[in-house]
Amino acid sequence: MEFGAGWTYSPAEFSHGRIPPLPTEAEFKPLSDGKPLISIPRTRFLLGRESRLVWFRSPELPELSFQDPVLYSPLLNQSVRIFIRTEKGLREIYRFGFPEKGRSGYSGWPNHFVTLRELAGERLYALVFSETLTVAMASPAEALELGERRVFIQRIIGKDLIRICLGFLFCFAALFSMILFLRNRSQKLLGAFALFALPSGLYVVSNRTVELQHLFLDAPIFWMYLEHISLALLPIAFGAFMWQALPPSRLVRWITVALAVYAMVAALLTASGLPLYRSLYPFFYLTLLSSIGISGVIIAQALRKNREARIILLGLSVFMLFSIYDMLGALGLVYWPFQIVTWGFLGFQASLASILYLRYTETHRKLQMYSHSLEQQVSERTASLDRTLREVRMLKEKQDGDYYLISLLMHPLRPRDLEVGPVRVAMELRQKKSFEYRNRSASIGGDVCLARELTLQGKEYVAFVNGDAMGKSMQGAGGAVVLGTTFGSAVERTRLSASESNRRPETWLRDAFKEMNRVFLSFEGSMLTTMLLGLIEQESGKVHFINCEHPYVAHLSKGESVFLPQEMTTKLGLADSSAEPAINQCQMLPGDALCIGSDGKDDLLLKDVSGKEFRNSDETMFLQFVAENQGDPSRILKSILAAGEVTDDLSLLTVFYQPE
Repeated sequence: MEFGAGWTYSPAEFSHGRIPPLPTEAEFKPLSDGKPLISIPRTRFLLGRESRLVWFRSPELPELSFQDPVLYSPLLNQSVRIFIRTEKGLREIYRFGFPEKGRSGYSGWPNHFVTLRELAGERLYALVFSETLTVAMASPAEALELGERRVFIQRIIGKDLIRICLGFLFCFAALFSMILFLRNRSQKLLGAFALFALPSGLYVVSNRTVELQHLFLDAPIFWMYLEHISLALLPIAFGAFMWQALPPSRLVRWITVALAVYAMVAALLTASGLPLYRSLYPFFYLTLLSSIGISGVIIAQALRKNREARIILLGLSVFMLFSIYDMLGALGLVYWPFQIVTWGFLGFQASLASILYLRYTETHRKLQMYSHSLEQQVSERTASLDRTLREVRMLKEKQDGDYYLISLLMHPLRPRDLEVGPVRVAMELRQKKSFEYRNRSASIGGDVCLARELTLQGKEYVAFVNGDAMGKSMQGAGGAVVLGTTFGSAVERTRLSASESNRRPETWLRDAFKEMNRVFLSFEGSMLTTMLLGLIEQESGKVHFINCEHPYVAHLSKGESVFLPQEMTTKLGLADSSAEPAINQCQMLPGDALCIGSDGKDDLLLKDVSGKEFRNSDETMFLQFVAENQGDPSRILKSILAAGEVTDDLSLLTVFYQPE
């Protein structure tokens, strides 16, 4: 039942936040058409400056035969309080916001259901506040009706359910596109579509003409802000989508950035207290200009036969035609049973989604083409890898063969313990490079340990050497072979020649050093060796030795281990051919031992309490191992391996002196 006729009004004045007095019956003025709506003259109107507070008086309420009679208003200006007159004064029957407080009493724009039980014959007195161009009890005014609450709710559901479903459909499409984008960040068009579809769906759901939203959630302020925020994001998101969908355009880029900057500035101003609607009107004009600019870019690209631009132009044309039809229907110029602009917007969204589909099918087609040739490519690649693997295996076998030949050359130079009278020499050798050749296991490296008997001036001596040739694998092994061979040659020559054996130990060491150095100098610096070369007299236990930049010798005596003071000589291959080596001497007592080792004994990879690896820098750790294991090379080796990972060739040689 329509209730939009026979109303009267009376302007009211603000009274410091209090409800202004109700005018007398004579002060209420009739309206020209009887509808509860007053237009503010545009010549005097300035948004936000021409606030209005108006009393409206209704005609007498008829007898209503409804179970739950209500006055239904789909959109009422800003805030309202409705009263009836009683003997004791005014009695409030409905309130939304606080119209007497003006702007601060605003609470949103919902639909209204005013309960009218047992009010037949009464008049309604409504105090309405507005800052817009009109002050009204409903918008449009003829939409004010009396009826059953249930019927109005059913009508709202029937009118808005499809729009709500479309809004949720847009939101779901946005969520799905965003998930796909997050899984593959290179598909920026998916992300741009998600950013456009989400505010589109939120705007459709939160638009003030969709009354069903208030039945879901009675929070008018929330819906108002959601509507305006999504409305502000729509042109920005549309510009971002065009940025990705169309060929690079500086105009589209700058328009999108300008809209985003204005939206951020407007948000800051709103947060600081500026009314929301004041920032909206400039935004509408800016959006209009931006839409014209982006539309121009779309048309220009469409004329250049750009497929995406033509699809967007088609969807945009459908949306504009539906919008124009709605405007003509609102003016009463065409048949207009219901609003169709939402369906036009759905068509526009579908055109954007079709671009995503075309991009997807194009990518899928390329993947299919690639997959068809993938099997052949895999076969060719597998065959190529097989050939390469066979070549690598052949090279590996040849290399292992070379290693094996070197290991055969090194076999006569393998460490062998020697015990002669009171002197016993024990050795341990662990080369870093291990390999297997034709079911034979072997290892090569640059370390060498040797000990031989010889006689000098009628006295029995034991000559010993511990060397470490520069380089890994083949290079180091070559140096070890050269060192061991020259040492063995010097010893054999002394045994076979009376003149050679008629030399003092110091002289023999100097001559042996010079011979070894001449051999290594012939390699012109490509082969260098550190070495400790020594002689121990069996009868007296006196030791003479040369240290060519080899690790220091440890002296074990009475259970304590210390490094002997010793003078260094330049390593073999670097010393001058005429250089004289420094001869060090040491007197061993019964039970003493000299422990010698290559730098592999110190090159350990250790772990701290937290499990972090670090390289050993403490050379005195070797002294601890010597003392704990009484100079036994095999036991020292076990202690070193237990302490950390050995990263180089490792050799140990111990000279024990134990006369009867």
